[in-house]
Amino acid sequence: MSATTEVITVQEQRLPVVTPMEMVQQAVTSGAGLDVVSKLMDLQERWEASQGRKAFDNAVAEAKGEIPPIVKDRKVSYNQTNYSHESLGQIASIVDPILNRHGLSYRYKASQEGGRVSVTCVLSHRDGYSEETTLSAGADDSGKKNSIQAIGSTTTYLQRYT
Repeated sequence: MSATTEVITVQEQRLPVVTPMEMVQQAVTSGAGLDVVSKLMDLQERWEASQGRKAFDNAVAEAKGEIPPIVKDRKVSYNQTNYSHESLGQIASIVDPILNRHGLSYRYKASQEGGRVSVTCVLSHRDGYSEETTLSAGADDSGKKNSIQAIGSTTTYLQRYT
């Protein structure tokens, strides 16, 4: 008696992805109650936030792969102090076009409380997700700066670092 083996190939079937918004539309069309529609809208918001975060993370990873080391283009010399640093303009001229290609942008928010200056850099993606980094420091009164220059110096410094 001989045994035969039969091979059966099963083709993978992918079901269409239904977004929460499509579920909301179906619920409204079928006359679902306000509580169901409200829960589906909450689900839609969470889904959009998750999608935005994924797009942000991917864009940041891709942009980081393109950003070269930034060369120190400014020299500072006063009293016994000498150092070099990257200017904000130098950083922006290199980073901005790369971030833009990946749907990313940044902006700054500054505040002052007491003798401390705080700068928050907000990095945003075109899909709506953003992250913030805040640094604070006292006004830089080194050299012969007046009080406004001391605040401006600290603000620029914190912008470069955030």
